[in-house]
Amino acid sequence: MRKRRGYALTRELLDAYQNAALANARELLNEAQLLLSEKHHARAYFLALACIEETGKAYLAFDARGRNLNDDAVCRKVKERFEDHSSKIVSAFKAWSTSTDSSKETIRISVGLVTDIRHGRERSMYVDVDEDGTCPAVPHDVVRPAAAMDCVKLAALCLHHTESYVKKNVPLQKTSYQDKLLNIKASTLKSVFGKTDFWEYYVDQCNKGETDLNRAMVLYHDAYYRKKKQFVDR
Repeated sequence: MRKRRGYALTRELLDAYQNAALANARELLNEAQLLLSEKHHARAYFLALACIEETGKAYLAFDARGRNLNDDAVCRKVKERFEDHSSKIVSAFKAWSTSTDSSKETIRISVGLVTDIRHGRERSMYVDVDEDGTCPAVPHDVVRPAAAMDCVKLAALCLHHTESYVKKNVPLQKTSYQDKLLNIKASTLKSVFGKTDFWEYYVDQCNKGETDLNRAMVLYHDAYYRKKKQFVDR
């Protein structure tokens, strides 16, 4: 089905979107738990992952209410994140990451699963060919019972912490530099972070009283990185 991306983002729509996504995530979790109780591990895994993604969408909608929704580029990026699996999965963990009650065991489970669930979504629902290319990879053989149990447990934790977080907090108002960072590719930001020249620039900014890292990254990107120039050569 073709996505409708021409809609206008408003704080009212984002609030309604957040609540609807959380409600849907709760239903998906309930269904995943039912399937797990009947030992339908592959389908339980799939619905638990869908719950995690819906939870992430809810957090993205909550966070977006603090952005400049009059900026078309910002709105376009927010909509793209609603459709990006990795963005949704990462965002599902953000509320949990602020919590103080996550045990070492749950952290162990999450670290192990974050990588797995990026690649396990399709394999938990559809027949494929195994990595050796010699035989079919069937969902009920691919998804281990322990993986399904862990994924359902993880989905419940992500949803619990996100529901609690959005009830107790208001969206942080983003600066113009934070909004601009949203439109710079993650690979580019990683490259900027790895450049000694950027840190020379940032130290110079700090010496001038400008300690905002978001501001420094945007200004360095625009004035030097994008133009293939070096700050130290100025």
